[in-house]
Amino acid sequence: MPSYLRQLFAMLLISNSMSRPEVVWKSTWHLLSEDILHEQRRVLDNPEAYLSDVDLKNCCLQKIESFLKSCERSFSDIPTMPIPVYTEDDVDITNRLICDEMHYNKRALADEDQQLVLNLTDELKSVYKKIMAAINENMGGFFFLYEFGGTCKTYIWKTLSAAIRSKGDVVLTVASSGIASLLLPGGRTTHSRFVIPLNITENSTCNLKQGTPLAHLLIKTKLIIWDEAPMMHKHCFEALDKTLRDIIGYKDATKLYHLMVKQLFLEVTSDIFFR
Repeated sequence: MPSYLRQLFAMLLISNSMSRPEVVWKSTWHLLSEDILHEQRRVLDNPEAYLSDVDLKNCCLQKIESFLKSCERSFSDIPTMPIPVYTEDDVDITNRLICDEMHYNKRALADEDQQLVLNLTDELKSVYKKIMAAINENMGGFFFLYEFGGTCKTYIWKTLSAAIRSKGDVVLTVASSGIASLLLPGGRTTHSRFVIPLNITENSTCNLKQGTPLAHLLIKTKLIIWDEAPMMHKHCFEALDKTLRDIIGYKDATKLYHLMVKQLFLEVTSDIFFR
């Protein structure tokens, strides 16, 4: 119901049907923002989450402005109305991609991670600890895992994903083929996730820009797991690298950790992809 009220309020603003919209806002903001705290608690999986009246008003204004922008309007066109303040954290509330990646049961994932770690072999446990240390210490890094088929590589992906998501962080699991992506928790194909052009060249970049929901998702990402990496042409990696440098811009590009797996059947030809 509050979402419909926000849309109605936005439509009244667009149609200039209120002579004093700021007065209406002050009288009705608590009704317009009635569902925001519940939504925030659900997204964060924290029933104790709290938002002050100032934060509730700001979130509500953001949602209303989102509707206004879809109609090519904004609060800057209405001088008497307050203007929402945007920070990097505020983007998470309205960014559907980030909400989808954070909408996991953190308690269940924490328990699952503990059980998965117990079943890791010594070799895989060493891989797990090294990558988690790089993430926890914000060291950055590029990890390339090479193993035979059937040696529990998918198991380590699942363990790392559970560990990171249980802390409320974002991990993107992608694969070079659709079949392989189905085996990854929350998996997508690389072309779908990163909008990599089908006709790739050495000058290509991914079809995403700064300030878009996908760009904000990549900025918040702690780990990228890329399965069957050598199946892709080297220009795909170069396109993603150039795009990440562009969207992160002023930020440190090493905050993204790329984990790629090399399948045995590509051993002979894989060197052509990484020269």
